[in-house]
Amino acid sequence: MSDSATSTSDRDSKSGRFLSGCKPGPGRRVGSRNALSESFVADLKNCWELHGRDALDRVARDQPEVLLKVIASLMPRDVNLSFSVDASEFASRFRTATELLGNSPEPPRLRRPLRVINHD
Repeated sequence: MSDSATSTSDRDSKSGRFLSGCKPGPGRRVGSRNALSESFVADLKNCWELHGRDALDRVARDQPEVLLKVIASLMPRDVNLSFSVDASEFASRFRTATELLGNSPEPPRLRRPLRVINHD
């Protein structure tokens, strides 16, 4: 970027950062940032249509570690799952499901009878 594009009076003398309230420059032409990526994606699509499946088969056969590395790079690094279960809601829906299926849940069997402990 040349000095003629922005005057030095629009910048802080110590940090070189633009001062707030300054008029911005003309910037990039609309779409210029995406031109390279759009062209690359189009070329990649054409290459895939020509060699895609064959290339995958060849890499899987000759260099499986490369294929695995590519697959791993496509996977998210972090997956955060959080959920909660309402036990009473689950039990209610379970009872409803067993009734709809014509099953009657057996009451739980205890291995030994419960003992009552008295406290004074």
